[in-house]
Amino acid sequence: MRLAAKIISILFNPLFMPTLGLFLLFNTDTYINYAVHFKLKQFTVLLVALVTFIIPLLSILFLRNRGIITSMQMYASKERIIPYIITIISFIFTLYLLKQTTVIPIIFNFIIGATYAIILTFIINIKWKISAHTVGVGGLLGAFLCVATKLQTDVSIFIVALLVVFGLVATARLILNAHTQAQIYAGFLLGIATQFAVFYF
Repeated sequence: MRLAAKIISILFNPLFMPTLGLFLLFNTDTYINYAVHFKLKQFTVLLVALVTFIIPLLSILFLRNRGIITSMQMYASKERIIPYIITIISFIFTLYLLKQTTVIPIIFNFIIGATYAIILTFIINIKWKISAHTVGVGGLLGAFLCVATKLQTDVSIFIVALLVVFGLVATARLILNAHTQAQIYAGFLLGIATQFAVFYF
């Protein structure tokens, strides 16, 4: 069970959620898919993957090799401070780069919401170890709920799939004793809330 929990935690690493979210959004039966040229979709996904996933991940590996953090899981809240700062800078830089392109507002708003979520997660993490994993899944679910209501389109298959993913991730984090139930649900709600805040306010 612990091995399965570790695999699920790795597969749904919070750093990977923006990239996964973009890939899924670009494959919906909505104007998000049809209004964006294939090459721009490729460029956007690769850009976000590089700056919000690969660069922070390499930074975390560097910190671990230097002994600044003891493990990739970073169970202690204090160990997460430097990685969070690097990740926040990466997300803000991504927004700057996307601003230079012709990416549609919904995609830009999704990344803004993800940026707010990571900033709030960092602030909360100083005093309380909220689950970044469920923040990420909640952010994806929030984005699809906003797409469904904003565009009046059926993306129920994605919403159901993300609810299943949340269940898997939440169970995995509990099995690994990485978080309490309160930290898991708080992260999930934070992810949803930041997307709704960006899309509607």
